[in-house]
Amino acid sequence: MAENPPAGPVIVIPPKTSGKVKTYIWMPDKNGNLIKAEASTVKKSFSILPTSAQVALTEYLLTIQNKQPTDAARQTLWNDIVDGAVAAFKQGKKQSPWDVLAVLTKNSPAVNGESVTYTQYDELTSNALLNKIGASIGYDLTSLSDADRKEFFNKLQTEAKGSGKTTTRKATGGGTETIITPSSFDAKTFTESFLWAKVNFADTTKLPSSVITQISGIKGLLRANGITDLSTKEINAFGIALASGQKTIDSFKTELAAKAAKQYPLFNKRLTDTPGLTVMDIVEPYITQMAKWWEIDPASVDLSNPDLDKFIRPDGTAGNVQMGPISDWITYLKNHPNSEKAGWSKELARDSAVGVARAMGFGV
Repeated sequence: MAENPPAGPVIVIPPKTSGKVKTYIWMPDKNGNLIKAEASTVKKSFSILPTSAQVALTEYLLTIQNKQPTDAARQTLWNDIVDGAVAAFKQGKKQSPWDVLAVLTKNSPAVNGESVTYTQYDELTSNALLNKIGASIGYDLTSLSDADRKEFFNKLQTEAKGSGKTTTRKATGGGTETIITPSSFDAKTFTESFLWAKVNFADTTKLPSSVITQISGIKGLLRANGITDLSTKEINAFGIALASGQKTIDSFKTELAAKAAKQYPLFNKRLTDTPGLTVMDIVEPYITQMAKWWEIDPASVDLSNPDLDKFIRPDGTAGNVQMGPISDWITYLKNHPNSEKAGWSKELARDSAVGVARAMGFGV
């Protein structure tokens, strides 16, 4: 009987595939929950992305890449961040394209002091400019109405178009040539000016954070120069002028020095000869002595203190009577009723009482 022949090789026929491997990402649904979505489909959804999404892409192009945010540039950026979400999906990370964009923004150096300038803007770029510049100066963007944003867009278009010009003409050697007149339009400055103009001087709750910081410094300088006749609205206006760059801190100090010189005529020459010097700087030795002999915090002493004011301005703003030497000031302080609260005065009184008692024969 013949032996059975060996079995032949097992042939496996693979199933037919399209040859294109699908990739997936996590994408938020209308409720904000992350759901699995095909990457290629998400890329094709660029044209139907909501305005807020388009503005987010535009802000990145402006702030990080300093590029003109055209539809093509936004589409390219969208594809890139979807690819980043695909990589995150493969690594088991639940990151949507917006999470990827946030990571890119965090890890990329922002473009500071620069702004893209064109002769034509769309509404997406207009809103992104407001968001970018507003955030940089601490402006409360929620206070801008739709009408404000529309007003800005219209003015932006008008100013940008009027400052730059492109001309196409026939070239001498044949064909055509394009001549571009450099634009004098500065989008950053224009946007800042628009926002500053919207600030309500009287409402401190709506002032940008950068202005509030300046106002704090202004109040310190006013106090250091004994200037108390400025209204809140005027102080806020100075803060806006400094924060917006319309005025420098050095020029402001010069203005205050001139004003202080009128209030303290005895210090006129010193304030004029030393830029940045304040009245508080000049009377610091007197305040130091007051703090020493009355045992108080020198920071609590103001130029409006009646004892200090009477000594440094014997005849008020007339400036005809010279102030006395610091030794007279020390004598005045030591003999003032306020010195009785000081520890050194109480100790001196106790020692004096003990001395009298001993002189009278009491055993102390």
